[in-house]
Amino acid sequence: MKRQNARSSVTNSSILFIISNNPSTKFLQMAGSSEKDSKKVDVSVQHECPLNLLPREIWSIIATMVASNSIEDMFNMQATCKVFLGAARSDAVYKHATMSYKSLARFLLKLDGPERRFLDRCMKVENVDAIVRHGFAEYLWFGRLDKGMELLARASTEGSVEADYLYSMLLMFDHEDEEDMVRGVQMMEGFRISGQLESYTNFLTDVCKDTTVTLNELFACI
Repeated sequence: MKRQNARSSVTNSSILFIISNNPSTKFLQMAGSSEKDSKKVDVSVQHECPLNLLPREIWSIIATMVASNSIEDMFNMQATCKVFLGAARSDAVYKHATMSYKSLARFLLKLDGPERRFLDRCMKVENVDAIVRHGFAEYLWFGRLDKGMELLARASTEGSVEADYLYSMLLMFDHEDEEDMVRGVQMMEGFRISGQLESYTNFLTDVCKDTTVTLNELFACI
């Protein structure tokens, strides 16, 4: 029995030694080695949050990927902890997040809450996807044609394919100016030459279909 107790004491002491000398738990302080004393011991854990072991830039990249798949998930991420809050609220996230997972027509609706805040913040840091959607709404829903075309042209110069397609379509079919129509046709010809014509056609078909459905829903509520 004495030998067993001695062995238990050695084992407990060894465990405490390993814990106290482990770099990942160097701030863990424990007192007492016996089973009886361990019930009364005050365990104090003072260590840096493991999430801080990764650079903030890494978390910002992760937050950007989250935001690009779900705006709601990004806001849930912000509510998780201070580390995620700081990373997910950085300008880099709002600048580079994509919105292609939601149809353009979705942004014709009156946005409230998280979506509205998200889009406004993205516009503030000149997120290209946000500029496209804002321009689309300005043109089609609010009837501010010049403003809408200006925004789409800006997004197009930033490399947005969506903006290119929309800009070309609107120039061809919704402008009386002959020069504008010719420019739209030239853009479409460029898509054909580069092998984008099928993608261009599918995109415009989806936009028209989604927009028709959305507008019908809006008008039904009036």
